[in-house]
Amino acid sequence: MPGTEIAPKMEISVAMAYGRRLLDVVERLGLPRAALLRHARIDAAEWSAPQGRLPFSALVALFRTALALTGRRDLGLEFGRDARPDTFDVLGYALMTCRDLEEAIGLVPLYRRIVFDSGYSETHFGREGGHVKLAWVVLPEAARAGLPYCDLLAESLLASWAGFGRWITRSELPLREVRFLHGAPEDTLPFDTFFDCPVRFAAGENAMLFDGDLLTRPLVQADAALNLAMRDEARMVIARLQGGHDIVSQVRQALVPLMPKCETTLKHVAASLGMTPRTMQRRLVQAGASFHGLLDASRRELAQVYLRDSSLSALDVALLLGYAEQSSFTRAFRNWFATSPSAWRKGW
Repeated sequence: MPGTEIAPKMEISVAMAYGRRLLDVVERLGLPRAALLRHARIDAAEWSAPQGRLPFSALVALFRTALALTGRRDLGLEFGRDARPDTFDVLGYALMTCRDLEEAIGLVPLYRRIVFDSGYSETHFGREGGHVKLAWVVLPEAARAGLPYCDLLAESLLASWAGFGRWITRSELPLREVRFLHGAPEDTLPFDTFFDCPVRFAAGENAMLFDGDLLTRPLVQADAALNLAMRDEARMVIARLQGGHDIVSQVRQALVPLMPKCETTLKHVAASLGMTPRTMQRRLVQAGASFHGLLDASRRELAQVYLRDSSLSALDVALLLGYAEQSSFTRAFRNWFATSPSAWRKGW
């Protein structure tokens, strides 16, 4: 599969919910959140939007400032200790309502962009030897774009995975090993205590390993109907993140809800944007784009997102993308990736 590319000066954003979790932690440790924001030089007004986004650079500044003010090198562990669904925005509620732990972990790579924008990191779920491995991979392109690696952020994410996993299963979830890319802090005892397994630093990756039989652990708040609703909401959030103010982004965003209705025509898209087809066509030409090119690109990207969702059959994916028949989707997919949807899904 092609690698993720990132523009040199691209600003990555993070779900505001993740930053708010850090504010809750430092306040519990005795540091007023207003003081943290002030010292990190972040305007408190930015936190008013419940579904807002936080620049990645601001999140890193918050972690580093929190460390300087509290002196707590175990800050990332405290972040993950009481991780709850709202830590991960709508993704957290989709995870919570899954059938079992395997289904929940499988959603993380699929909808990770809700928490962290594409371009900085990826989440990988696979196997290593006889164990399951869940890894958070910071992309090489991130450093070239001036996006820093943050020890505390990596620790907070793995700790929140462990803490949230324990909460949604109401069990201990014993781990085999935890690995961190960065070097060890002066005191590693809090890490051994929190994860209750060997913790390796300077290990070449950020990952946790555990036995495969844990994947069958049922989730105490499993709810199939609510889970489907949360997945739909997650897809809409991602569609909004892909949107913007330019005509190309507007058209791509408008296409998503029209695809399942088989209404991805120039007329329907223009009407949804409040303009005539002629006006929309002219603006697209001025932007160096074509309507059919954008439709094809949008379907291509969404096909990869939907096929990663094990709850969707190939026919479901075809219908979500606006194809009247599965065979039409299969032909288009072969043109995009030189393989069938089923083969691509097996190899993902």
